[in-house]
Amino acid sequence: MAQAVETRINIQLLGPEQGLPSRNTRSLSQDGRGFMWVGTGQDLWRYDGYTFQNFTGMLTRSIGGSTLINQMRTDPAGNIWLAHNNGVSIVDPINLTCVTIDPSRHIKGVDSKQNLNIFFDKNHNAWVAISAGRLVKIDKNHVPVALYTPPAGPELSLSAESQVSRLFSDRQRNLYAYMGGNSLDVIDQKANFIRRVNLAGPEQFASQYQVASVVQSGTDAITIYYKQSGKGKGQMRQYSFINQTFGPIMEADAPFIPDFIYQDSKGYAWYNAKKEIGFLNQKTGQFTALTTRLRQKSGASIFFFATFLSTDDSFWISCVDGLFKITLTEEVFKKYLSVPLEKPGDIGSSIRGITEDSSGRIWVCSYGFRADSMAYMFHQIDPITARARHMVLHRPKSIPGEHVIPYKVLFAKDQVYAVTDGTQFIKIEPETEQYYPVEFPFVSGRGFTSFYKLNDHTFWMGTWGGMAMIDTRNLKPVLFNDRAGRYIKNERVNHFTPWTGSRTLVSTTNGLYILNQDATIQEHYGQGAADKIKLPALQIFHSVWYNKALWAGSTQGLIRIDTTLKNARLFTTEDGLPDNNIYASLPDQRGNLWLSTNKGLSRLNTNTQKFYNYGISDGLPHTEFNHGSYLKSKDGTLYFGGLNGIVAFDPARMDTSAQKERGLELISYSKFNAGQNKADTVINHQSDSQIVFNPGDRLFAFSFMSPDYHNTALNRFRYRLDGWDDDGWHMFENGNKLLLNSLPPGTYTLRVQVSVAGADWGVQEWQAAVKVITPWYKSPWFFILCTLSIGFLIYLFYRYRLGQVLQIQRIRNGISADMHDEIGSTLSSITFYSQALLMQIDKAEHQQVVQKIKENAQQVQEGLSDIVWSVKAGSDEIQDVFARMFHFGSGLAESKDIAFHFETDKLLEKMKLDMQTRKNLYLIFKEAINNAAKYAECSALDVDINYDNGTVTMVIKDNGKGFDIANIKRGNGLANMQQRAAQMKGKLTIQSRQMSGTTITLAF
Repeated sequence: MAQAVETRINIQLLGPEQGLPSRNTRSLSQDGRGFMWVGTGQDLWRYDGYTFQNFTGMLTRSIGGSTLINQMRTDPAGNIWLAHNNGVSIVDPINLTCVTIDPSRHIKGVDSKQNLNIFFDKNHNAWVAISAGRLVKIDKNHVPVALYTPPAGPELSLSAESQVSRLFSDRQRNLYAYMGGNSLDVIDQKANFIRRVNLAGPEQFASQYQVASVVQSGTDAITIYYKQSGKGKGQMRQYSFINQTFGPIMEADAPFIPDFIYQDSKGYAWYNAKKEIGFLNQKTGQFTALTTRLRQKSGASIFFFATFLSTDDSFWISCVDGLFKITLTEEVFKKYLSVPLEKPGDIGSSIRGITEDSSGRIWVCSYGFRADSMAYMFHQIDPITARARHMVLHRPKSIPGEHVIPYKVLFAKDQVYAVTDGTQFIKIEPETEQYYPVEFPFVSGRGFTSFYKLNDHTFWMGTWGGMAMIDTRNLKPVLFNDRAGRYIKNERVNHFTPWTGSRTLVSTTNGLYILNQDATIQEHYGQGAADKIKLPALQIFHSVWYNKALWAGSTQGLIRIDTTLKNARLFTTEDGLPDNNIYASLPDQRGNLWLSTNKGLSRLNTNTQKFYNYGISDGLPHTEFNHGSYLKSKDGTLYFGGLNGIVAFDPARMDTSAQKERGLELISYSKFNAGQNKADTVINHQSDSQIVFNPGDRLFAFSFMSPDYHNTALNRFRYRLDGWDDDGWHMFENGNKLLLNSLPPGTYTLRVQVSVAGADWGVQEWQAAVKVITPWYKSPWFFILCTLSIGFLIYLFYRYRLGQVLQIQRIRNGISADMHDEIGSTLSSITFYSQALLMQIDKAEHQQVVQKIKENAQQVQEGLSDIVWSVKAGSDEIQDVFARMFHFGSGLAESKDIAFHFETDKLLEKMKLDMQTRKNLYLIFKEAINNAAKYAECSALDVDINYDNGTVTMVIKDNGKGFDIANIKRGNGLANMQQRAAQMKGKLTIQSRQMSGTTITLAF
């Protein structure tokens, strides 16, 4: 048989502190997305579990002015309907649009714009209550189509204030309108009156009972509540729509007569009247009244305007003092040494050590639990009776000393020992509450951290700086830091675990050690090069072998170690943990590990590797637990100590089957628009549309909610961005807000999951395509356009240069032609006339002068030929230069009977020379050949032209008589050669010795 559990009631009053400016809330409802809507007189607000957002402007724009909201309802499609003094408004919660209907403009007989209430029938038509008990039917197309006016009669007194307050329907789609009193009108779908039901019954019954309220009871029945004259508690009976019959009179099922009853999914029925609230546990039949608690919370008497049961079974109440949210959870945790706290950040008695003796009693060490105006630090708990004995330890009067703060209790047969929160080891006599100090050498660090019972009389103790040991037979302590050998030294020891082969596994701030029976180290798991198992974290608080794996709680999460495969996996908050500081991991018999953290308890199903978390709303007295403060008792009960006492529970009795799977909604997203220097926010994003950000946008913010309002502080969100370099899951760092500084251009898929109130990550995901537009200057089309433009400019420049070259060539050809035709012909004429004159002159001295004129003219004509050749276009390739050089050299050598050798490098075949370089190269060559032919008296002349590493080298060598370079008289020829080499940015060298020939080298 299942054990009955108590119900934990969590009440929260929302008001200005949560962003709701007015406490006077008059109406409320929940839309199809899960958002709560609240009407505060003339204002309309939406609540997402985190903040209130004002949508009054959307309503007033639709109406054309302000109005008074009378009632708020949700239609079957999830839209919010508002009845107000200017008609009826319908809010689309997806597109966040509002349309207003004025029934008085559509139907004759509707003489007022004031609409009081809204109901929906099974055909999804709306029926709007107006004055005098009338109803306006609005069809599914939001068009007013009919008016129901109740007929007058002696059993029903109508006035302008008469109003339909309940509207029921049966399976035949007939409607049943109740407006107070003893009558119930039956209406058809065309708004026609069918009949009137007298709810009071026969005259004899009506004389004793008066109808007080009518509520829906099943599909085809209602429950009628009566007040009996002279009696406080009411009566009730059912009326069947199908049979048109009444059931027997029974005593009312609640201490007050409800106006509405709501059935939640957990077996609770919520009852509310104008000034009374309560709930009925339908499993146990126990009714719990909440009115007094609500008054204490608000500080004054309360009138309840509207109530609503949201889809997560939260019960909401609107009143003049704000908006109440009430949630119910089963009380699954027993609490010891805890006290009520005013604020979540407050602390009570901090629990240090928890130990069990052989009789099953629990021994607890604390920091000052106050009872009877005293502070106690040593406690004894009887789990059967739940009674606690509080003690203050003191020394016997014969031994001077102060009170001590015990840290952990040790048992050796019938003796009780303890280590303190300092460096003391003490023996305790519980009957007298006296303790006796045991001499112990100085413990490195700040004292003891843990202990381990090695056998009946020997204890190992962990310290802040190593290990100690004591034998209770002689009480002679040992510090292993003082021993030579492989011991744990100068490291904090946090926990001892029995290991295979009579060995012990020790959790430290430097990983895990396996110790032999003599406390020497056999093996180490850590991050060293020699460690066979590498751990992702070193600061280990606790370890346990469970379900074929070693589990270690650390400061960075929970580590699962496979000792066979020699690998380890780290679980963190991104996997579902509430916090990464894991102080203890205690196993149950159903495959779960229970973890104490700094943010509540967590349950890990080691088979599915899913987490479920527990917080304040689940009954924890505090969410921050302590290191070393845990116990699994012999009967399987788990104990965890924290900053406000102890929580204890039997995991076998815990319901671990419940899954909290809720939807996920985007509240809004925003970006910083760099172009306009402002933030843009979108609140009506369509779920199937793409989110587009422009180039330069940054500081992206996405806000999410889940329609589970039990404890939004425990809701956690994580995301992944498919298409990003790192596509793993990441936790939100700002509650329900995802902040991204920037995104590079591209298309992504943003995926978000929620963990509701400590549950595992939900299966449902919110997804949206996110596109960041590439800046125009980084787009492919811009690159193509730039490439084409650059190519076109290069082409234009090429054509321009080509035109210039052609123009220069034309000019050069014109100059060469002019020089050849004008100057060349003139020089030819001088030569011709000189020769003619020589033939006519007889005197030798006159012939010498004319002969000189002829020779000079021939030299000028020859030089002019070289100039014309160098200027003329079409001879820029080096091969043309080589051809002219060979022609000149071979002709001159042949006339002088000199053997001429001319050789060029094939790598020079495609080289082109500019006009200046071509001219200087040829003239240097010509000058060198002329000098060799005239003065060297050589018989052989070699010319080699080579190309190497970008340098052209011309070597002209003869085997003539040579000359002394130091004594040579430098004429115009050699100077011109050096000058031309400099113009070519080259280097000219001359090597010669008498009777050893001459070598001229030009490099450019």
